Amino acid sequence: MAALMIGSSSKPVHLLPALAFVLAFVAIPVLATPAQGLVFHVGGPRGWRVPDANTSYGWWAMNNRFHVGDQLYFKYENDSVLLVTREEFDACNATEPLSRFADGSTTVRLDRPGFFCFISGEPGHCEEGQRLIVRVMVHPAEPAPSPGPTAYAPGQGGDGSASGSSPGGSSGVAAVAAGGVALAAAMAALCVGLVLLLE
Repeated sequence: MAALMIGSSSKPVHLLPALAFVLAFVAIPVLATPAQGLVFHVGGPRGWRVPDANTSYGWWAMNNRFHVGDQLYFKYENDSVLLVTREEFDACNATEPLSRFADGSTTVRLDRPGFFCFISGEPGHCEEGQRLIVRVMVHPAEPAPSPGPTAYAPGQGGDGSASGSSPGGSSGVAAVAAGGVALAAAMAALCVGLVLLLE
């Protein structure tokens, strides 16, 4: 293999393949990998239930931004979560849901842009306000510049009902930070290589 010569320098550049490797197999995949979505705890610590005067699922949904890849976590007892069409949502019709969950702990991945409509499967609960509609945006959320709650349920004291992981899982924020560290290391290696090339 012939050595690459730069300018009037007579030094062969053997680091170029190594730099190309670092860029191709470390930096670019880190940039192309989507960040792990957030997990929103519907109803905060109280969970999915008939709302009281301090809770409004509609207000909560309007004050959060949901993106493809995020998840909604429903915790409930003696109830169910129904994924329904907009028409069924508006009519509180629980007879033909798209999906029915009744295990007491349900995580729904928001896998497409658009609206997701949820109602309680218990008679009368939807009419009492136990229903939720969320609008999912196309692009994943950017990591927050500072720590703190990303989302909260009204009346729950801003306890941070959104997290970067599923309940009991590892932090998505840590995964994003680790990706940033890998990217920084790759970029540092690239800069060192370029400095060596120019000497």
